[in-house]
Order: sequence, then structure tokens, then C-alpha cells
Amino acid sequence: MNKRFTILIAVLLLLSFAMFSCSSNDAPEEDADQLSAKHGGTLRVAIDTTTALDPTFLTTSGDNQAAAMWNDYLVFCDEEGRPDGERSLAESWDYDEEENTWTFKLRDNVLFHDGKEMTSRDVKYTFDRLRDPDVGAKTVELFANIVDITTPDDLTVVFELKETNPEFLLDLADRGIVDADNTDLETNANGVGAFMVESFSPEDRVVLTRNPNYWRDDDEGNPLPYLDGLELIVIPDKASAMEALRGGQVDFVYEPPAESLEMFETEPDLVLYTKPSATHYPIRMRADVAPFDDVRVRQALKLGTDRQGILEAAFEGFGVIGLDTPISPAYGDYYLDAPEPEYNVEKAKELLAEAGYADGLELTIHSPEVRPNSAIAVMWKEQMKEIGVDVDIQLVPGDIYYVNWLDYDLGITDWGSRTHPGIFLQQAYITGALWNETHWSDPELDEVAAKIAVEMDFDERVKLYNRAQEIFMERGPIIVPAFKHSAWASSKDVKGIKEHIVEVSVDFRSVYLER
Repeated sequence: MNKRFTILIAVLLLLSFAMFSCSSNDAPEEDADQLSAKHGGTLRVAIDTTTALDPTFLTTSGDNQAAAMWNDYLVFCDEEGRPDGERSLAESWDYDEEENTWTFKLRDNVLFHDGKEMTSRDVKYTFDRLRDPDVGAKTVELFANIVDITTPDDLTVVFELKETNPEFLLDLADRGIVDADNTDLETNANGVGAFMVESFSPEDRVVLTRNPNYWRDDDEGNPLPYLDGLELIVIPDKASAMEALRGGQVDFVYEPPAESLEMFETEPDLVLYTKPSATHYPIRMRADVAPFDDVRVRQALKLGTDRQGILEAAFEGFGVIGLDTPISPAYGDYYLDAPEPEYNVEKAKELLAEAGYADGLELTIHSPEVRPNSAIAVMWKEQMKEIGVDVDIQLVPGDIYYVNWLDYDLGITDWGSRTHPGIFLQQAYITGALWNETHWSDPELDEVAAKIAVEMDFDERVKLYNRAQEIFMERGPIIVPAFKHSAWASSKDVKGIKEHIVEVSVDFRSVYLER
């Protein structure tokens, strides 16, 4: 019995070993099948004009679109605009009892494209640079609340703040971490992102290849990114970009023009993605020069603006009416749900007469030559005729517009979504803000914005945001006809697209081609 039992056990062990061997051999084949289904291929993306590689000096939408491909962030902002610990370079974060000292623990073994390991020194260097006035970044005011950044060890970064900041994590989001040892940030794109820059031609294209040492895997443990590479082709005109998509020259387009949206009903090979956003194109006035330094003129121009007409003409109705503030319904409770601005031609004429312009007014407006900016300019020119205002339109290439944009007395600027509305206030509307294209200086708005920046109680922040919007509506220097919904278009074989509240921040790490 013992002998027979021993033989039986041996047979069972052999069978178990054989079964285990078969399952072990089969597993790689299944993984290989999965990899072949998603990995590989080059995605061709139409992007806006690009001007810079240095993540500290991104200006255009194209700059930000390209940077999102080869950079990674200390804090990653998810598709709904909240911090995402799974996709952040910081594996954890916390703050002290006073809520003004934040400690971040970094992931181990994150490599730059040249093979150097990322440490806390690189993170400190990145944010020190973003807040250094001598460097000249546009983010100095945004990070003025940081007192000091220290690095207790290679994987720990500590930010000490002057005041509490309820949105500090989101302020750190979408700031690409740069190599502290990189001596040529203008041309050497050495990041830690999923793709590596192979070539950069600002007027033509950016070519990127897959980073084989990228730190992230998908949920099944397969390495990201799936794509072998990206070809970012500069096509600033959205109508031309859509034609390239239809013709198969590109696979993905940011912001398809509103007038093209109907084609998706009849084009089975194309896919449209949409999401409410804070993207807007304000008609902005310099509040420090005549005639816009007179609040009556600003209010008259607002009263003479038919926002619904502009929404239909420039956006094909693809959006929502704006309240002449930068805060959109996409920000939920922060948005002031007030009546739509009044459209009243006679009242507009009365205000102009009170301001000394009973016989009319001549204005020159500068606009990028692409839609929807140009379409807004044309429509607004016609509307202004009704109140006795003659508008001369000066259309300029987008890259030229953003060289001189801060000096134009009257212009139409495109502002993409931000992770929270306080960024608009800090970057563009408080006194002395580096992107204050209106040159507006309103003491009450400055005070409200300062309180928003430090108020940790959510309900109190809502009240403050409501008051900020009332100030804009009462005397602000911008007309926001509408907030355009975010939109993206792709060929049907592009898979894994996730709509993001920040239009330029689509996560291409998990996008793949089904070809």
C-alpha cells in the first residue's frame, strides 16, 4: 500500500507539474496577445502653434498640448479637475495642523529620458524656477505664497506656505518637472513623461517616441504608454485640421470648429468627444486707457452685445451663455447662477451719450485670425453698429497676437480651462498680474481674490467667488459671450480617449490604435 501510494503521489505531482508548465507557457502568449492588441503605432495629432519646449515658458495652446505628452507632474489633475494620486509623481502628500506646510513623498525609480533618476532636487529646482522673478516665468505671482522649498531626502519635498491655500495641489498640477542638471532647457526636452521628444520644429511638427523606461503600468500590469510614438503636426486653423482628419492625414484634433460638428452624424469613421468647460474668448478692454477707463462705456458695450447671437454664429450653439466673468458653470458651486446679461440697444446708447459719445465711437479690435476669435470679431462688429460704435477689425496670426497681446487696447483672447477659477483671478485680473491684459486694477476684486486664495472653508469660498463674479458684472472690463464646450475629434480606430476638464490635458498614456 505504501509503495502504491508513493507511486500515486509521484504521478499526481508529475501531472500537477505538467499542468503548471502548460499554464505558465500559455500566460505569456495571452500577455503577448494583449500587448499586440494595444501596443504599437504612431498617433498623428493636429496641434496649435508651438513656440517653446521649456515647460516654464509655455504660452500657446500648442505649447501646452505638446508639453502634456513628454512631461509628468508632481500632482496630476484628473479628468474632473481633482488631484489623482495614481498618476502623480508624488505617491503621497499631507499637510500639518496649521495647513501651511505640505510634505510630498516621491515615487522611487522615476527616470528622466536620459536615464537620470528624478529626485526631490529636481522638483525643488522646477518650482523655485517657476517662482523666481529673475527667471521671468508668468507663474511668479501664482507661487508667491511659497516661502521655501526644502528636500529632507532624495524622495521628500516640503513646501512651506505663507498662508493656507485650499487649491495648492491644483496649483502644482500641470507643471512639468524639469531636470535640475539640464543646462539647455530651450532645446533639450529631458522630461520624465511617457514620450520623448525626437525633434521639435515650431512651425511644423513635434515628433515623439515611446519612453521605454516610463514608470507607469496599466491596471493589468502592462507597460505604458501603448503607442510607439506621436507626431504632433502644427495646423492652427481648425477647419484645416478637420479636413486633415477626414482625409486621413491626422488621427486626432483638439477643438474641432463648431461649424463642423454636424458632420459627425454622417461620418461613421469619425468620433466626437465633448465635455462642459471653462474655455472662453473674452472681448477684453484695457481699463486704464480711454474710452474703456469709463465704466459707462464698458457697460454700454456689454448692453450692446447679443450673446446668444454670438453663441449661434461663432459656436453653432455649442456652449452656454457667459455672464462676463471667467467663471463658468463647469466649476459647479463656485458658479454664480445669475440671470443672463441684458441686451438693450437703447440703454447702451444712453450710457455712451452720458460718457460723452453721443455721436458715436470708433474702435479697433485685434484678434487672432482663426475661428472662433475671428467669427466673434465679425459678429460683434455688426452688433456694435446698432449702438453707434464703428469697429475696425485687425486679424493677426496667432503667434503674432500673443507677442503683443498685453498691449492691445481691445482684443479677443482665447482662455482655456484651468483646474480651478482662482487661477484666472491670480493670473489675469488682480492688480499687477503678469497676464493682466485688461490692465484692470480693482481694490475690491484684489481683496476678494486674496481671501479666496487662503480660505479653507468651502462654503465661504463659494460666497467669495459669488462676490467676485458680481464685481465683474458690475464693472469688469471683459465681455464673455459664451463658454464653449470642450470638444475633441478622432478617427474611429483611436481608443482610450478620456475627456478632460482642461482641454489640452488629454492623457495619451493609455490611448491606443485599433488597427
